Amino acid sequence: MIAVLILIPVIGFVLFLFDCYKTDWKTIDEQNRQFYVDGYHIYYDRKILRQKDVEQLKSKLE
Repeated sequence: MIAVLILIPVIGFVLFLFDCYKTDWKTIDEQNRQFYVDGYHIYYDRKILRQKDVEQLKSKLE
């Protein structure tokens, strides 16, 4: 019983390392560049991005 309790986290950690090794980080980074502008997500942070655009337009008018 104790061996099972020790073996479960060890197997989980090995599977985690295997998953990290198999992950295509380059593709993930390319996709993130498509959806992030200045550190803001273009969908989830659109209010912040819109506010920044309005501030830029106001500064150009002054």
